[in-house]
Amino acid sequence: MVKKFILFTLIIFILAGCSYSVYSNAYPHLKRIQLLAFDNKSSEYSLGDIVYNTLSTSYSEDGRLRLVTQQPDCQLEGSVLSFSEKIYSYDATNNVQDYSVVISFSVIFTDLLNNQVIYENKNLTLSEVYAVSDESTSRFKTKEEAINEICDKLFRNIMQNTLESW
Repeated sequence: MVKKFILFTLIIFILAGCSYSVYSNAYPHLKRIQLLAFDNKSSEYSLGDIVYNTLSTSYSEDGRLRLVTQQPDCQLEGSVLSFSEKIYSYDATNNVQDYSVVISFSVIFTDLLNNQVIYENKNLTLSEVYAVSDESTSRFKTKEEAINEICDKLFRNIMQNTLESW
């Protein structure tokens, strides 16, 4: 009988633990976000659209804020300030092995209910390396993969400095 009680208690704790979320929300009154198109001041033609689409998908998948176009609680606006792609490393025979992609952003996250800027960074620079040779140990093999990872980093940075801030 004691074994059944312990087993039952253990199952209850396991099930209760499964519903626990590691996500936090430092601003619980914020439920809906309006994501404005990112202005693209870089030489990379479609970068503003890529950033906007990635952020839209990330917010939808994250689920803490619902994307809306009307009556938002908060708003994210930003710009792609610059884009650069430079040689990062060479192999033993002096051939290019990796490139580095660097993108600079300006972002503003505003609580519209309290008319307060929660997070602003006018020069957020993020980078990633991608491989062009088979000898490279870089995680990413194309420029597009590196850009997508930078956009994911942008989302994580915004979340860490807004909803997850303590």
